[in-house]
Amino acid sequence: MNKKIRVGIIGGGFGAKVHAPMMKSHHGFEVVSLASVGRGRINELKEETGIERVYSDWKEMLETEDLDLVSIASAPLLHHEMVLEAYEHGLDVLCEKPFAYHAKEAAEMIEARDRAKKLGLINFEFRFLPARQKIKEIVSSGQLGKLLHVNYTTSFPGYERAVTSRRGWLGQKDQAGGMLGAIGSHMFDSLLWWVDDEIKSISGQLSTHCPEYVDETGEKDIRTADDAFQTFGTFAGKTTFSLGLTSTTRHSQGWQFEIFGTEGSLIMTDDKKVFVGIGNHPLNEIDLLPDLVIPVGMSDVAARYYNAFYRSLDAVYHAVDEHEVSDYLPSFETGYKVQVILDAVRESSEKGRVIDL
Repeated sequence: MNKKIRVGIIGGGFGAKVHAPMMKSHHGFEVVSLASVGRGRINELKEETGIERVYSDWKEMLETEDLDLVSIASAPLLHHEMVLEAYEHGLDVLCEKPFAYHAKEAAEMIEARDRAKKLGLINFEFRFLPARQKIKEIVSSGQLGKLLHVNYTTSFPGYERAVTSRRGWLGQKDQAGGMLGAIGSHMFDSLLWWVDDEIKSISGQLSTHCPEYVDETGEKDIRTADDAFQTFGTFAGKTTFSLGLTSTTRHSQGWQFEIFGTEGSLIMTDDKKVFVGIGNHPLNEIDLLPDLVIPVGMSDVAARYYNAFYRSLDAVYHAVDEHEVSDYLPSFETGYKVQVILDAVRESSEKGRVIDL
């Protein structure tokens, strides 16, 4: 390790609560500054994060600070402008997902990266969970044979929260809100990474099971974005898949992943356990790397991401400082491919038909 990477973070929500403590805990990064976006709370953010240089204007931060990397953790609708501005200042970029509002924006961000000759990375950190990396290892080995079908679903016990609190931009379609972007982007990234093939056709259904919340004064929070989605599709190599999420259940069993090949099957439960069966032999649990020890004082919110995020930062460090980009590290091209799929799911849901890619 040659130096600490000087980072400026944009985002007083997820950026302050997760990116900041995660990067501060990693030996390769120095969190120089933080910019809040529309939230204010400058003094509170200084106290909560321990970062002295907190800005209310992200552009001022980029103009003022001596940075190597900007970590963009704002609302998705703002990513395009922020990424382009970061490249104007000659910075490497780590951008949260969903990458863009639509694929055209994603393509423009790739073009800006190429003009600047800098790095463009997407924070699909869940790739770095031991269970997901083991799936990649086993599928890539070919021991499952030709892949026939993949089933990937999850549910979140979020009903009570949905009917008792506001969702903000996450509940608004015109602000790039919704679970398809927030969580489906992660799921499609992992699916593409595991199968290592291009999706050729897809159909989707977006649902809003909790379309409004009424507060104690009678004021309504009307939600126009999805809180559930179901998709079905086919890869170029004829592997079929079903992938879906429901976020407004009262009970949940977490992540469920199944992949069936001509020579064997693989099951993953809740990102914690992986089972493999080859031929007619029964499914057996596979050993995984142990979880990382969460530092004392890490908040509960940040701790939920630590096992994946911290590991991903190792790869980000090597890419920025040593120009060694891991094959597992998601790039802007990755973000673009996922964005094309999200756009197709939305089109399919609106038009009620299969979309060819």
